[in-house]
Amino acid sequence: MSHLLPLDVLRQEFPATKSAVYMDVANQGLISRTTRTSMCQHLDNRLNGLNDEEQMMELVEATRSKFAEFVGARKDEIAVTKNASEGINIIGNAIDWRSGDNVVLCQKLEHANNILPWLQLRDKYKIELRVVEPDNGSIPPEAVAKAVDPRTRVVTLSTVTMVPGFRMTMKPIAEACRRSGAFLLADASQSVGILHTDVSDLGVDGLVASSYKGLMGLYGLGFLYCRQEWADRLNPAYLARFSVDLGNAPESAAISDSVKLRSGAPRFEIGHYNFPGVIASHASMIQLMEIGTTAIEQSATSVARRLAAGLLELGLPVCGGAPGDHIGSMVALGDPAALDGSRGVDGRIQSLHQHLTKNRVIVSMRRGLLRFSLHLYNTADEADHVIGVAKKWLA
Repeated sequence: MSHLLPLDVLRQEFPATKSAVYMDVANQGLISRTTRTSMCQHLDNRLNGLNDEEQMMELVEATRSKFAEFVGARKDEIAVTKNASEGINIIGNAIDWRSGDNVVLCQKLEHANNILPWLQLRDKYKIELRVVEPDNGSIPPEAVAKAVDPRTRVVTLSTVTMVPGFRMTMKPIAEACRRSGAFLLADASQSVGILHTDVSDLGVDGLVASSYKGLMGLYGLGFLYCRQEWADRLNPAYLARFSVDLGNAPESAAISDSVKLRSGAPRFEIGHYNFPGVIASHASMIQLMEIGTTAIEQSATSVARRLAAGLLELGLPVCGGAPGDHIGSMVALGDPAALDGSRGVDGRIQSLHQHLTKNRVIVSMRRGLLRFSLHLYNTADEADHVIGVAKKWLA
């Protein structure tokens, strides 16, 4: 299917929408009734001592395939991880670093978990962090591309920033990385599941995502896409049973002194899998794909633009100004200067946050900005309701 289900049917899957306006997907997404029910059989099996490991391992592979389809990749280019942070660390620690190499990133707009690994690697291998400065809350793609040179090993950025939530223009950066041979790594935690995502269109070599935001799954499960040509020449920092190819040997088979890494991204997998998380992600991705990622993006983006325009008409400080191509599924209020602490948090924005919370509008504050983040279950009527609540606060 490539169209949204009737709204009254769709929203029945998300009972939280009956009692509140939920606009905090960037913090954690709602799970559906279908996703919740999908875990019952496995939990019942565990409760009753029934071993369903073989069935669950088959589901792991089905979920790997489903995420590959979801982002336009091949199955062997997907690793199942704990979260996006693990995926970032996997790639960072698999690079063969040399002193004088560099990493390019926009430190002020990245989540801490896309900064800390590179700080550690900087100190360990004496590499350079080339920091690109933001431009009024956005990452300037031309500046990122300009920072890339023959010693650049990794360019890392978010497809949609944590806050203010602007979409990233990838093409000039991807072209610069291809010219220099650098690895382009994208954190898509704030976009996958909400905005249509195709790794070939983005031009990335790696992409990480957690399952508990737009993918409507649980904490403790994520995915790493690594382009096959890169995966096969990267060496994992850690190995475990599922990292190596033992043919048809069982998991408990003895290990010889010589092992063969699995082909592609599965070589990065450590230990056993979070089965409830896998079950939930598989169920939620089926739902999302039945609706259609293009349709979901169109719906969420349309509601976000309506919300941004209405808040702007009230005279509120909407980051990015009038709705445009920079808007995906997020709208932020406040002064972008607060992002790096150069300006204190606006007390009025905090007051508005409190007012919204009292009126059952669930949003979040991040780095001094008030963030509204949407998904397929948000509606134009909800956007108008939030605008009305904000208008009463201004009165």
